[in-house]
Amino acid sequence: MSEVIAQAIQSARYNEAVVVTVDNNDDNDVTNEQAREIVLVACLDSENGGIIWKDAAAAAAYTTHQSNADEDMGIIRHLRTKRWVLPMLNDHRRNDMYDRAIRSACRQKVLNKNTAAAPSNNEDDNVIRILDIGSGSGLLAMMGAQHTLDAIRKVDQEEVGGEESHRSVKDVHVTSIEMASAMARLARMTIKANTLDDKIKVVESHSMDANFCLDDTLFAQTADEHSNNTKADICTSELLESGLLGEGVLPSIRDAWSRHLKDDAVVIPRRARVFAVLVGSNDIDDKTTQSSDFFGPDVDSFKEASGVILSTTKNACPLLGRQNKSNLNEGISTVSNTEGILVSLHASSLLNNTRGEPLVKGLTDYNDYKVIPQKLKGTTDLPQKEHRGIRPLSDPHLVLDFDFASGLERLPPPTGRSFSKEIIATNDGCCTGVLFWWELDLGDEDDTTYSTKTIGFFGNIDDSKNWQDHWQQNLFLFGDTTVRKLVRGCTVQLDVSHDDTSIAFAIDALNAKVGDDISRPFVVNRYISSTRALQLNDVSRTRTLHDAIIYALETKGIDSPFLDLSDMGLCALMAAAAGATRVTSLESSSGGMPTLAATIAQVGNNLLFQIIQAQAEHVTSSYILGEVAEIVAAEPYYEMLEGWHLQEALNYFYLVRSLKQRRLISSSSISIPTVAALMAVVVEAEEFARAYSQVGDATGNVAGFNHSPVNFYGDRYHTYDVSLPVTEYNYRALSSPFCVAKLLYDEGVKEDGEWTSVKIDKPGKCQAVIFYVDYLCRVTDKTATHQKDGVYYGCISTAKSSHRQAIRKLELETVILSQSDVERGANFFCKASFDDATDTSIEEHFFEFKIVK
Repeated sequence: MSEVIAQAIQSARYNEAVVVTVDNNDDNDVTNEQAREIVLVACLDSENGGIIWKDAAAAAAYTTHQSNADEDMGIIRHLRTKRWVLPMLNDHRRNDMYDRAIRSACRQKVLNKNTAAAPSNNEDDNVIRILDIGSGSGLLAMMGAQHTLDAIRKVDQEEVGGEESHRSVKDVHVTSIEMASAMARLARMTIKANTLDDKIKVVESHSMDANFCLDDTLFAQTADEHSNNTKADICTSELLESGLLGEGVLPSIRDAWSRHLKDDAVVIPRRARVFAVLVGSNDIDDKTTQSSDFFGPDVDSFKEASGVILSTTKNACPLLGRQNKSNLNEGISTVSNTEGILVSLHASSLLNNTRGEPLVKGLTDYNDYKVIPQKLKGTTDLPQKEHRGIRPLSDPHLVLDFDFASGLERLPPPTGRSFSKEIIATNDGCCTGVLFWWELDLGDEDDTTYSTKTIGFFGNIDDSKNWQDHWQQNLFLFGDTTVRKLVRGCTVQLDVSHDDTSIAFAIDALNAKVGDDISRPFVVNRYISSTRALQLNDVSRTRTLHDAIIYALETKGIDSPFLDLSDMGLCALMAAAAGATRVTSLESSSGGMPTLAATIAQVGNNLLFQIIQAQAEHVTSSYILGEVAEIVAAEPYYEMLEGWHLQEALNYFYLVRSLKQRRLISSSSISIPTVAALMAVVVEAEEFARAYSQVGDATGNVAGFNHSPVNFYGDRYHTYDVSLPVTEYNYRALSSPFCVAKLLYDEGVKEDGEWTSVKIDKPGKCQAVIFYVDYLCRVTDKTATHQKDGVYYGCISTAKSSHRQAIRKLELETVILSQSDVERGANFFCKASFDDATDTSIEEHFFEFKIVK
């Protein structure tokens, strides 16, 4: 058990939970009724820095929602982690189509059984059995149960003379299986709230578990020997993710046909189709398109900005690459090169630039901190890649289809399939990958086909009401070393392959009728995420860090002990390359990847510095070259906290404060960065607010089913943040960015807990607040003409599209501000507090808001 827990904790990330089931039975008790679930939550260690794991239930009374001790913390944390649950249930188009398809299937099955030629006393013929794979909230199971009962009642009413048919269907048994214990409990609550718990039984297991079978004994007090291992008349599921196959729909449906379904069973959904478009740059001569930033990093650009390379060779980066899941070609003959990365995103943000306004419009005034723009080599502006545009280079083409409903023989084998498709280029450009989406037939009717196609493009109606945030489009970027230059009218052979979990694409260079192949300096991401790759490809971020390190070394001297407190050791690399002689990199990640990355880059740059992997509280002066650090630096980046920038800023603050208290960092040290400013922008975000609010209608009903338990546990997005790349979302800023709190690293001071305000600039709905962190770093401005007012600062802003931001829904009822409110000086107030967490507290920050018209 301890090994399993250790592995789970090591692989978990911030905002995730590790669920541990503890058996409290004594030795003489053979029941399992005393099993207790402990929900461990990753929290910042404000005393030492780093992460500690706490029991969420023990801290329930201290959460921002004022949770009661009786609340199920497992459900709360599950819904907080699986943020797609509420947006999915708020997807009315999806719900309506499932409802129509399931209603039709239930009616048809009842009709078929009631009109069968031969009468029978077999009880099996008098029950409709439904297998629901993946309970979720229980919605599909409830649709199946209710529509079957409605169909039975309708048949009874229509029987001639009121006489019952010998084969009249009497009942429905829905077996709903859910592998996540928290969701299984929530489904039972929701089903009970709809008084369908006698018709639906939720089984906590995996449908492919060898011990699982449909069992009528779950529905009766007594049962005969033939009541277990029955077969289902209908199978419903929603085992789908943005890439279509990642949640295991193929192996699950294959297993269902093999063991659980009758030969004439109805399967919902019935079919799926995948459509693809070749995409690339807007310029045929653009050799490194902005979409290539999802690979990481561009070796040449990173070296120019930092002076170092992140590899053992100049033109490759094998360590920092990341392969897309497992090898799709294992055991089968498919395309020659299927390496690449798959990025799920709202593609409209790449196809145009209208999703949201820039968060940062020029430089921000931080009171006493004067911020300067950064230059490359004194004169050249750093390239700004705030819009990673792609351009369609072909029309959409159907490239894959799946038939879930026609039996085992129509499903693809576990080894997968490969196809080649000739595609004609419709535009000139450098082809870097494929944009794809899928279409789903839930039933046989025309009005039950769901598509994840980008709204407003490729013939899809631009209707924001159909926008949803649980299924996105997919950008598959080729992982080989060439980019194809396409000329309008040329024919390209696109190779498509899939296995049971993913889809991959390639253009075969030998067969593709294309223009020139262009050398590309980036490679496939094998070990880092696309989020991290975007950071590493942000050259202005890298250059600011580099200039800040140069400033610190010029101020303190190259022999001053230098301590890097970020994962991956990039600051240590840049310091050593700049001539620092006593450099130590502390790698505190529980995984070995950051340490290995630092070591490989150290070797590749022929640099000498010390790399240690340890938690900060275990570090002594003997670990640090020079014993007491005079310069301390961080990007900040921590693998565990990736994408959560406020938590990264706080973690660095706690690390520095702790090590200073233990006299491992000098009280007169220079910190890089010097200040972290928590910035906020008030926004109108209709799509976000609709997706992450109470599910269902005004009464909390989804497709007619009471979802009050889901809303009780899930409608809490006003109490915690969501980490999103907000450049992919449609929002409208109602205020300018304003600073709500600061972390002063040199002084070890938190400037928080005070009300700050901003004037509302535009009328609209105040629905959410976007938060990001601006890091201020001391730099030497060699091109400035005026320095007498003091030190200049460079800024690393996480408001950029190379980072994710935090968004918090406002708890207040939506406040609509008119133009007259704006003219009279409406103000928005925010108070941010950073908590030095106690043993019972699991929240490291709190926000309070108010609006004064």
